[in-house]
Amino acid sequence: MLLWHGSRTTNYVGILSQGLRIAPPEAPVTGYMFGKGVYFADLVSKSAQYCYTTKSSPIGLMLLSEVALGEMYQLKAAQYMEKPPAGKHSTKGLGKVKPLEEEFQVWGDQVTVPCGHPVPSGITRTDLMYNEYIVYDTSQVNLRFLLKVKFNQKGRR
Repeated sequence: MLLWHGSRTTNYVGILSQGLRIAPPEAPVTGYMFGKGVYFADLVSKSAQYCYTTKSSPIGLMLLSEVALGEMYQLKAAQYMEKPPAGKHSTKGLGKVKPLEEEFQVWGDQVTVPCGHPVPSGITRTDLMYNEYIVYDTSQVNLRFLLKVKFNQKGRR
């Protein structure tokens, strides 16, 4: 699946030279709701939050990566883990909002691109607004696109 990853601009020197890493010591900790892994989202608005841009500095960098999710361990609430249970290859935090699946595209006959507009997921009693995808093995990630984005910071400093 082609998924979004947002990070501070200062983190991209390490990301581009060494790839996405799990809990790199030089990166600020933003929480490990589902344990130490590499976090992705299927909606750009979720990953954009981790770019930490401001009105005076609105330019950020975002990644689109191919992520081999395999069998996903699906959760509605935080559960710290080192890796998903046996038989699972990744974790999916189920959000209240998801991209419309009917608008997904398939790229190269293998990669699902969740490009649908945001709609209610129908998931109830979840702690998450958006879906999150976590892998605990960086070999499941293939960096594809680095995007330079100018954010519209309405009402922010």
